[in-house]
Formats: sequence, structure tokens, C-alpha cells
Amino acid sequence: MRRYDRVLVISPHADDEVLGCGGLLAAQSAAGADVHILYLAVDGMHHYGLDGATTYEQRLDEIESVRETLGFTYEIAYGDRDLTERLDTLPRRELVDLFERALNERRPDLLLVPSFADYDQDHRAVFDAAFAAARPIAPQFGKWLVPNVFMYEMSKIQWASEPMPRHTVYCDITRFIETKLVALRGYKSQYRPSPHIRSEESVTALATLRGAEIGVPHAEAFGVLREVL
Repeated sequence: MRRYDRVLVISPHADDEVLGCGGLLAAQSAAGADVHILYLAVDGMHHYGLDGATTYEQRLDEIESVRETLGFTYEIAYGDRDLTERLDTLPRRELVDLFERALNERRPDLLLVPSFADYDQDHRAVFDAAFAAARPIAPQFGKWLVPNVFMYEMSKIQWASEPMPRHTVYCDITRFIETKLVALRGYKSQYRPSPHIRSEESVTALATLRGAEIGVPHAEAFGVLREVL
């Protein structure tokens, strides 16, 4: 597996990074990479499948638990602002500026963003702004050009109204599938039993399918927006 020096994940909500690339993050962290998560909206709210509401403090505790499992640093752009499922109401310019600052400050050699094929309006808004922020401008003009930009996937994007992106990069996560599942369980307010898309069975099934595509037990797959060899 290729080790990156600095990995930046843009995660619309606290759990997307685990669902989309938790195995890769665990592998990169174990290999010594600097892994950083930029969470967008983290709120207390009522979730489908739970009897009561989750508090903001509970969500922060969950992030801390997952951080210890996967080994990353993080920041929250919009904490306790009631913006979950409302990120599309923010001006795109605001999000682009936010992401450009993160890229220039963190200078990642791998940027991971949600897929454009996601039906979730938050994910689409984040993808559009991240794609604009990562546009190719040479470093001598004062902007960091991320050499590798990948889109992560999760099982829910199988519900799509347009052609799915073709996955052309894979990461063997066989050694880290259990770490990914431990992290998934760390998000107690998001974790659900089967047949929910955020169940262990669903997450494992997608990893098994992607693994079969490259001849290993478990893998994560990514769409490539840019890769500099």
C-alpha cells in the first residue's frame, strides 16, 4: 500500500469518513501518515431509528472515540449550528473559501471527498465546493495543488438517479476491516442493525464486493478526480 504523508478528509457529517474510507484511514495512520478530518455539520438532533434525540455533546464524545480507534486529528467547521441536512443552504463561496484555507494550511498529498453521485444534499454541496477548491492552480501562484484527489463511496449511493462513477482505485483493507467496524460502532447514534445501510452487515458486504474486484477479502474503492504519479 502506498503511504501518503498528509491525508485530508472532508466529511459532511461525523460518520461519513468511517463509512467511506475508514479502512484506508486506519491503514494510513498505522503507516505513519498525518490524517486529518474536516467535519462540516455536527449537531445534536433526532435520528431515524432512535427513540430520543442525540445531543451535541454526545456527538463530540463519539468523534473522540472514533479518533482513538482510527488515529486522526480533526476540526469541526459548523458545530452545534443546526446545519445537518442544511449545508446546501450555505453560500458555495463560503464553503469553497473554507476548503481552500484547509488545503493551503494542511497541504495534503491526498484529499478525500464525498461522491458527486450521493443523493444527500449536504454531500452534493460539499463535493461541488471541494471540487472547486481543489482546482489546478500551480503552487507558485500561492495555492496548494493537491496531487491526489479521490472520491469515497458508501453503500447508500447505490440509490442514485444518474450513472454511478467508475471506481478505479482500490485499497486492500483486509487487515483493517475490524478496525473500520469498531469505528462504525463508535458512532452509537448512527450505527444501526441490519438491513440498514449503516449496519455492520451492509458495510462489510460492500467491502467484500470491492475486495472481490481486486482478489482480496475486503477493500475500499475510490473514484479518481486527479492522480499525479
